[in-house]
Amino acid sequence: MKENPYSGMDEQAYRVAYLIAGFIRHTLTEKEHDELDNWVNESDHNMQLFEDLTDEKNLVANLEWMDKVQTEQSYQVMQGKGAFKIPPKKFYNKKIWLAAASVIVLLGVFFVYRYTSSKQGSVENIVTTDTTLFKPGGNRATLTLADGKVIDLTYAKTGVIEDASGSLVNKTADGELVYVKDSSVTNASALHTLSTPVGGQYQVTLPDGTKVWLNAASTIKYQPAFSGNERKVIITGEAYFEVAKNERKLFRVLMADSTAVVVTGTHFNINAYQNEKEQQVTLLEGSVTVSNVTKVVKLEPGTQALIKNKAITKDEVLDAEEITGWKNGLFVFHDATIESIMLQIERWYDAKIIYKANIKQLFNATILRKEPLAKVLKLLELNGYVHFKTEKNIIYVLP
Repeated sequence: MKENPYSGMDEQAYRVAYLIAGFIRHTLTEKEHDELDNWVNESDHNMQLFEDLTDEKNLVANLEWMDKVQTEQSYQVMQGKGAFKIPPKKFYNKKIWLAAASVIVLLGVFFVYRYTSSKQGSVENIVTTDTTLFKPGGNRATLTLADGKVIDLTYAKTGVIEDASGSLVNKTADGELVYVKDSSVTNASALHTLSTPVGGQYQVTLPDGTKVWLNAASTIKYQPAFSGNERKVIITGEAYFEVAKNERKLFRVLMADSTAVVVTGTHFNINAYQNEKEQQVTLLEGSVTVSNVTKVVKLEPGTQALIKNKAITKDEVLDAEEITGWKNGLFVFHDATIESIMLQIERWYDAKIIYKANIKQLFNATILRKEPLAKVLKLLELNGYVHFKTEKNIIYVLP
């Protein structure tokens, strides 16, 4: 009986090799895809191994390396049997290439499990190629004061920021501003503007105690001390609000299309990006009223208002985590289209997206926003329906 050449591999290593080889050959079942996904997410070592073993350039390089280590004697024997007829340029038949790639995976997993498990899973000995790395976003923003002075909060020191209007604001930690309550403001009409760039996020506590989280490519304008009978802010982009309760002074949020959200004290998220197919106001706690020139809609917790072409419709929220995950440092995709996913990737990694395929499948994943782009894209590729190529600041979406 012929001995199994992989009998020396432990059961887990062989199983992982089988799953990765199946991923390359597009033969995995949905259950096997989930199993591979779970293994990849167990550690950074697993992710790095998966990336190296499934990179097409690495596979080709390893195949060429295997060709070179053929001994002259074995080559001549095989050539004598007519096994080699070398054309001027080498091309790998797709079926043969996939089969050979599967062997590379088996050998690669065997090597890593047998020789690097005691060295924190280093995979430096596997042939790799340079890739363009997109840095994930972070706590970056600018604060424009009433006198027009612009402060880059990324580099501003922790402490008090004074304004000519008399307002006081503290930069208390990386990514957070806190306004001093009841500060003496000489100019009641003064406005401050907090702006995040693409790849930025920031948090601010307004003078009434309301907390606001600002997502990438967003702005919020507000008075450094609220005067009059309401608290008004103006936003673009996306923001999450935890409004301090004050029934005598309503809190009003104005969006770019003149849609208004009116509350007393509540938790809600506004997605008002102009390149989204629709704007959303999602209520998590309390109550809000969403209105424009055509309609007024009252929301209860677990509902949202969808605004498109001035029309407002009300809908139930099936998954609040998907909407607010960004505030907690997560990408959360539940039955999400590739287009909606790539809009988030574009804003967070400062990338340009070019579609080379019409991907109809829906995606499910929860991924940390601090992960490098390469890891995020590899995780999205696990279902086998989409692939990506990066070049400079461009991400190509491929079948």
